[in-house]
Amino acid sequence: MKHVELARKTKSSSPWTRLAAVSLLAVAALAGCGGGDDGAPGATGATGATGATGTPGVDATATVEVAALTPDQWAASNFTGTVTGVTIASPPVVSFKVTDAAGNPVVGLGSTSQSATATLPGYTNLAFSIAKLVPGANGSPSKWVSYVVTTVPTKNATTGAITAAAPTRPSTDNTGTLVDNGDGSYKYTFYRDITKVKADVAAMTVTAPNVLADLGDLTYDPTLTHRVTVAISGNAPGTGTNTANAVQVVAGVPMKNPVNAIYDFIPATGKTLAATDVQRNVTSMAACVSCHSKFEFHGGGRQDPQYCVVCHTDQRKYARSDSVASGNAYTGSTYRIDGKAVGDFPTAVHKIHMGKELIKTGYDYAGVKFNEITYPQPVTNCVKCHDGSANAVNKTAQGDNWKNVPSLLACSSCHDGIDFKTGAGTTLSGSTVGHIGGAKTDDKTCVLCHDAASIPVYHVTVDPTGANGRGGYPLNTAADTPTVGYPSGQGPAIPLASQLNLPAGVYKIGMEIKSATVSGAAGAKKITVVYRITKDGTPVTFNATGFLMDGVDGSPNIMAVHSTPRDGIAEPADWLALDLGGGTPVKSLRDGIGGTQIGPDADGYYTATLAKIIPDDAKMVTAALGVGYNGFVQLNLPAYPKGIRLRESKFVTMTAAGSTARRTVVDGDKCNSCHGQLGVGPSFHAGARNDGQACALCHDPVRTTGHVGATYSFGGGWSVSAKNMVHSIHASKMRAEDFTYEATAANPTGFAEVTYPGILNRCEQCHVAGSYDFSAAASAAALPNLVWTTEASGNMLNDSTTNPTGIASIGLSPWVTRLGLGQVDYRTDNLVSSPVSSSCFGCHDTALAVSHMQLNGGTLYKPVSTVSNSATGSRTISGFSFTKVETCMVCHASGKVADIKAVHMK
Repeated sequence: MKHVELARKTKSSSPWTRLAAVSLLAVAALAGCGGGDDGAPGATGATGATGATGTPGVDATATVEVAALTPDQWAASNFTGTVTGVTIASPPVVSFKVTDAAGNPVVGLGSTSQSATATLPGYTNLAFSIAKLVPGANGSPSKWVSYVVTTVPTKNATTGAITAAAPTRPSTDNTGTLVDNGDGSYKYTFYRDITKVKADVAAMTVTAPNVLADLGDLTYDPTLTHRVTVAISGNAPGTGTNTANAVQVVAGVPMKNPVNAIYDFIPATGKTLAATDVQRNVTSMAACVSCHSKFEFHGGGRQDPQYCVVCHTDQRKYARSDSVASGNAYTGSTYRIDGKAVGDFPTAVHKIHMGKELIKTGYDYAGVKFNEITYPQPVTNCVKCHDGSANAVNKTAQGDNWKNVPSLLACSSCHDGIDFKTGAGTTLSGSTVGHIGGAKTDDKTCVLCHDAASIPVYHVTVDPTGANGRGGYPLNTAADTPTVGYPSGQGPAIPLASQLNLPAGVYKIGMEIKSATVSGAAGAKKITVVYRITKDGTPVTFNATGFLMDGVDGSPNIMAVHSTPRDGIAEPADWLALDLGGGTPVKSLRDGIGGTQIGPDADGYYTATLAKIIPDDAKMVTAALGVGYNGFVQLNLPAYPKGIRLRESKFVTMTAAGSTARRTVVDGDKCNSCHGQLGVGPSFHAGARNDGQACALCHDPVRTTGHVGATYSFGGGWSVSAKNMVHSIHASKMRAEDFTYEATAANPTGFAEVTYPGILNRCEQCHVAGSYDFSAAASAAALPNLVWTTEASGNMLNDSTTNPTGIASIGLSPWVTRLGLGQVDYRTDNLVSSPVSSSCFGCHDTALAVSHMQLNGGTLYKPVSTVSNSATGSRTISGFSFTKVETCMVCHASGKVADIKAVHMK
């Protein structure tokens, strides 16, 4: 039922209706007068003056009655709240209005009562707060001071007994007076008179001598910028039957789209802020939700950081527990650390995002363990959250404060190993030199060393040890040569650069593919790729010998992948990269190895033809440039004497002419909205594999970990298909079993430490619309041609003969034993999972979920021989087809009873 059908059916009639009624009454009255014939009608009189326009009536058929909404309608409601004015003569009075997505007025918020004029106490869906902005002074930034901080410890004058209550932290006002005007407009009067807050607090007998100072300057100053916030959120209000509509209202269903209305103004003038007025907007809601999707703390009602800062001020020194810090360990519900209010917004948010990078341990704020939080990109990329530049994606007026207004508060929140009062401590790099500038007690001199030009230099997005192994440098061309201890093709760790904020002098690399074509006789077809590489925006002409570019060693690869018939599928919907390996280095092509190359042309493009043969029945032929681990290493920078590995923002791909493109499943830009530059921090593949959509070039469904046997502590049994890995990594905290691929003795739980910042069932945080639920035409067409997933294909034998010393298994999938045949040799009969079930299994791996999938035809971790027409089954051959059929889409297809998109949005 639509909102309009649930609207109230009573309203005042329009002025025209009332006028008509009055006219009829007048006629009736005249008709009732006796006394004879009045004679013939007189001449028509002159037209009277036009009356004043009446006040438009409220269209009751379009009024949304909150109490009449079903729980599902309340949950899905999309209201807008707008503050229309604030007056402060004693307690502040806030006028605001609420409309739905169509602009219809919303009435009845806060109570089951529907009276248009009655005071509505006990409201559950509205919260209010008010704070003033204290301008910065002596080098310090401006800060918000909440007026709603008024309870302090007191002493009984007669008995001397001290109250147990600690000073309260800022909160929202919830005991004022609300008036619902019945037309979508409301008026709320705060409980507390903020013009008297300072006097009220000072009048109390304070047991802590500095508590008043700790609570900040509570003086009401109408000349300063003030902020009023209104939150509309929570569960459907009330229970029982609404008499106006006879609709049963069920409480307990939360609103999914809460409203945070922000109103900045100056009380003395009553005006909203102009650009020249003092403001403080250092980050935006858009920047937050690009990673977080939606915040679920505080019941999900607080979404906008401009709302958060009104309560999370540096007044938050007190709470349920004010634990005493001991050394570097902080336990319990600790709200105050090193004398700082951990609940203060810049302190809390910086520390949370620093997470595992913090020097001190044991942080616990309201049950949030800061040290356990992982961050998906370089923490030095300050502009992810704060950006006031002209080209900012999520620009805010004070977005450049991070570099323009340094402060002890902000800096110490990340650099927590430094005691700025003494200047001693440990830096983030582990050095114990402390603060080079020595002891600091205020912000006056910070900018002398840390100005807007130098701060970005310290926050370059470089992972100091991110490129290692096959991404390290120099590479060994033979075992233990030239760096002892590294096998062929690998080298020692070197810094890895991100293009987000490059150090001075580091080259910015770009890669482009102009065209990809396949030609040649049957059995001898080859791919030709026209491409170019740019350095700082200029096309590069390669050197004839030696390094491709002066001062830069290494070479990117050109790779070609495709699909061919497999497992009884004529045209598989997935790339099968194992057919062509890892590609050919550009440097080799220049030197006539692995193919031929000519160029550059006038625009800097080279034309390369790879030597490898493309099968005649190949489909989805795709070229990729820049996928190799080793890429470029810049060697001519004194700041990086061992070299710094360069990575383009994303490697590039192109479908060959005449070939059908693989369906689009994810958006690489969506990956980078959280990751900054995929693969750099945290680093993997030395930053080379940095396009989420193209990960499947190599991470195809038949690829499984080769990390088996004694060398890898008898682990394995995990698919490394892109969908399986990415789902399993992002769902780490929700999985029943840890995803232990790449686990080590130092980190035996593998990816279990990963903390996903978004809402896991918001699939379109990563996926393009229609891809994950198969509602898009390309995805629907791919469904019957999806390739089965390989879970184990190596020799996983672990018995007294292969493991005489009893090495404990690390990185072993428990499902190998639970669903498969245990640690045996799977080389000739692989363990496999059916396509849709394997996708779901990355997140849904509970025993109940497994049982559900198996009961509906899904296959998980079964030998090929048990689900195909072959007595054995190695995925390196394709002479069999699968006979087991999963029926997932009978219920989960788009529009069905358990539509994939619908169930993930609940």
